Amino acid sequence: MGRPSRLLESLRTSIEQRVSREFEADIFELCKPLSPEESLKQRRSELRNGLTDMQRLFLFGKLSGLNDKDAAIAAGYSVSVAENTKQRIWKPRVRSEFERVRRDLADTLLRKREL
Repeated sequence: MGRPSRLLESLRTSIEQRVSREFEADIFELCKPLSPEESLKQRRSELRNGLTDMQRLFLFGKLSGLNDKDAAIAAGYSVSVAENTKQRIWKPRVRSEFERVRRDLADTLLRKREL
């Protein structure tokens, strides 16, 4: 695919900054290094979701507040794919993972507010 364009880099930076502003560090617990067995189990779990890296980046873009087209471009999809996200990206697995992550984030934020 080659070197990412400046636009792609700036969108990724924008996503990272927005996510870091919205979600403070104390929401996420610091992780200790995983043992080889735990690492293998985690990788297998990720593979079960069946999402590619680009699909995951797309979801992070959506969760950070970008619209479909901007999130797709930031994830590395071409403009033609980004203009047709409903048919090209929003597959059932992507949609279910998006709903799961959004639900988990909402639960985490509610728990934090209750404290």
